[in-house]
Amino acid sequence: MTEGTTKGTAAAPQTASTASAAPAAEKAPVKAHAASGADDHPTVATNKKKGDPFKQTLTVKDMVVWGLITMVPISPMAVYGGVFADSGGMPTLAFLIGFVAVLFSVFSFGIMIQHFPSSGSIFTYVSHVFGKAPGFIAGWLMLLQYLVSPAMVYLIAAIAIHSLVPDIPILALCFGFLIIVGVVSLIGMKTAMVVNKIALIAQLVVLALFVGCGIIYIVGHPGSANFSPENIVNPAKFEFGGTMSAVSLAVMSYVGFGAIATLTQEAKDPKHGPSRAMLIMSIVLCVLYVAQCFIATCVDPSGAAFQGDTDNAFYAVAKLAAGPWLMVICAVGVALAQGVFTAIAQQNSIAFVMFTMAKGGCLPKFMAKMDKRTNSPLNAVIFIICLSIVLTLVFHFSGIDMNTVVKISNFGALSTYVMLNLSVIVFCWFQLKERKGAKAVFMHLIFPALGGLVCFAIMLSVGDIALAVGFIFILIGIVYYLVLTKVLKRQIDLG
Repeated sequence: MTEGTTKGTAAAPQTASTASAAPAAEKAPVKAHAASGADDHPTVATNKKKGDPFKQTLTVKDMVVWGLITMVPISPMAVYGGVFADSGGMPTLAFLIGFVAVLFSVFSFGIMIQHFPSSGSIFTYVSHVFGKAPGFIAGWLMLLQYLVSPAMVYLIAAIAIHSLVPDIPILALCFGFLIIVGVVSLIGMKTAMVVNKIALIAQLVVLALFVGCGIIYIVGHPGSANFSPENIVNPAKFEFGGTMSAVSLAVMSYVGFGAIATLTQEAKDPKHGPSRAMLIMSIVLCVLYVAQCFIATCVDPSGAAFQGDTDNAFYAVAKLAAGPWLMVICAVGVALAQGVFTAIAQQNSIAFVMFTMAKGGCLPKFMAKMDKRTNSPLNAVIFIICLSIVLTLVFHFSGIDMNTVVKISNFGALSTYVMLNLSVIVFCWFQLKERKGAKAVFMHLIFPALGGLVCFAIMLSVGDIALAVGFIFILIGIVYYLVLTKVLKRQIDLG
């Protein structure tokens, strides 16, 4: 890895941490729109100015590498069984549809970053376009995704290890991973970021082993395994509702791409670099996700190897393809990638988002404290550790399964992507009136409209429990915002 990659990786959380302090732009992107003077509709971009603490050192390559570290190239292994079951044996199709939804949102991110080169991400864009209240709800929905994510990855990791050592309770394994991540997070992130790069290489090796062994198995067992295109799309088994439910689960593997937006103010080219990195990373991930799902389906098209145990489906397929050794490698790889490396990155990223919102007046002030020794918001980290303990216990004793937990997290992500795409249409098409030429029509209207519709359709397919949790969380957010602004008279700044 280059020195730039090292710096970028370590600096990623720092960027988010100071998003709330993003400097106001020195000029509005469009004079006519800026002249409106509406306090709730700020329109100036947050450009870099003298005294800004961010160092613009990150290249597109640096951001792609950091994105791959946080996104987990082997994440489909964890949810393969649920996606297979919901889609009627076509998990590859589900991941392809998920990529389409993400691709439109990547374009929308790229447009908004050009106008608002701030590290605040979606809640900053929504706040600028629609006002403070919608911006707060966007940030609130981001919290739903982020706050559920640690408990989610601990559960995924615990299930992976439980498949190998069934005598150890899943709850005990969850807390084992939580303790490891909590200790590392409280100590600091420098060592963790170096280890994460090694983890990325290890994941790619695990993936290569599975694909290689899978191909050998398929070629050697033509009677039970095949490379049929029906393993991608089988019209006889296709059912729209089931497919969209599968997509709402599969999209877990893509939703973290927006984290690259938090690197904007440290990018060498803050207007174009992050969006290019998002596009490259999403394409690379799509290829990796589709490859592992297609090979797994070709090895066992009927799903007989994991019948009745969808949580451990991929590990069962790996065992069928090459024997117990590959099953162990895949299960341990997923456990370490999700339960340690991703959990560390997520927990600290979440802490900085909460730090940002606390600095802006959206969350209690005690979360806005930065620990100089670890260079992290220590109080926010401790809060997330405590919340993860509570959520892990709630999910375990309420009987909510892993797939439902994933969908609850995805509801938060997908709802913010809908708001992102709407922001592009309102801001570029209606407020800036950028409508001339085919590129403007596609980028400012057609693509964001498709992205918003696809994300909304997927969001509505997450299932009753996830929908109920999501809408209740929104109602709580609305009440909380009204208390903050109307009762406590607190001024909110979302960057």
